[in-house]
Amino acid sequence: MWVLRWIFTAIIILLILGFALQNQEQTVSVHVLNWTTPNLPLYFILYIFFAGGVLTWVFVSMFNILKLKNTIYKLEKHNSKIQDELNKLRNINIDEELPEDTSDNVELASNDQGDEES
Repeated sequence: MWVLRWIFTAIIILLILGFALQNQEQTVSVHVLNWTTPNLPLYFILYIFFAGGVLTWVFVSMFNILKLKNTIYKLEKHNSKIQDELNKLRNINIDEELPEDTSDNVELASNDQGDEES
């Protein structure tokens, strides 16, 4: 598999090099708002804009990845808190009263168990 990756990479590099060599004589000037570039080879302008696009993509991707990792961290923390609460509730004897700091969901569950016993 790694051989195919190297062959594919070599083909891409040769295509890029061939494009650059064929377009050495063509010069262009790019006008963006009030800014104008000097006459530069076409391949150089294309490479500059391609690099700018790749850097923009990397920046946006890094921002999204950090945002997702933060969300995962918060959800894991919340999951751990809920798991601890569940473990505490599993260890309570049926005859004992529930602690005061449990949520309303626990009280509803205990009421449902009381209805089943009647």
